[in-house]
Amino acid sequence: MTTRGTPKLLEIAYQGYFMCRLATDPDPTNEERGMSGYTMALASEDRLDQVIRLQVTPEFLARNGRKPLGEMGFTIGVNVVGVRFDGKPYEPAAAALLGAKVSLDGVDPPMRGPVFESRNNITGSDDTMSMVVTPFNLRVQHDGTGARLTAIDYVDPANPSAQLWQIFDPTIYKRRLTYCSDTDDTEVAEATGVYDCYGYFRDRRRYLDKQIATATAARERADVVERARLDAEIQAYRSRIYQLELWGDRVSSKLQTKVVWQFDANGPQTATGDLGGTIDTSQPWAMRFWFGGWDGDLMIGYMRGTLGAPFVPA
Repeated sequence: MTTRGTPKLLEIAYQGYFMCRLATDPDPTNEERGMSGYTMALASEDRLDQVIRLQVTPEFLARNGRKPLGEMGFTIGVNVVGVRFDGKPYEPAAAALLGAKVSLDGVDPPMRGPVFESRNNITGSDDTMSMVVTPFNLRVQHDGTGARLTAIDYVDPANPSAQLWQIFDPTIYKRRLTYCSDTDDTEVAEATGVYDCYGYFRDRRRYLDKQIATATAARERADVVERARLDAEIQAYRSRIYQLELWGDRVSSKLQTKVVWQFDANGPQTATGDLGGTIDTSQPWAMRFWFGGWDGDLMIGYMRGTLGAPFVPA
């Protein structure tokens, strides 16, 4: 729908923790357990599937949320935290959107959802964190107010169904590659509250050692079935410690790394709900977001971004 006048931007800010159970170099992209990289799936967990999950179900979190995630006060979920129009807070839209869940929909076959596409440097660069988030089907939805926004960006608008690895000309998907990346980033440290990366994982090692000691003591008075469960639990803690010790700086350096994407969505857009005005769905919406704060042991990270849509207030 085209609106009258010259629309200014309604800027919808969102942030929060996400989960992504992905294989890392030198493992191939489709590695499901983790053999030679610094991430791995434990025996009690789902297989690695590369999927970027901005929202998780309680069942998924119960299977894959490792200790001490539940004790750290982190909530997995990316949500709307602010709404501005023409650079100023805009209460009508905020009333409809604050707290709305932000999700990435769609599937990148053979994966089961959106991924950081690189395929071991075939379509980007793992070394420089230059990757494409694909597919990019953004959805902002508030179950309470009924407000819902969706925006799609096609890697190749001339061939929307093409997968990234089928596009041989990198200039086509260049705009969807990482806009910039940084390490030791203060914004990431502020968002996650982690300013000492070494100390963060030193505390993790101490926590895992304590869990091993507790499980070992419990094993002495356990029956056969419980003893087998505790043995598996102890081995899982030891495996995590091994990964942290083996990979060291490669794991800790990701905690304050920020990778930024910036592009205008070129696909169809929808907007429903009472936002106190009209969003223009005939013009591209501006996307700027970053992923960072990556904890390779828990396989969680932080996302922060803004959706900018042309808007005319009522």
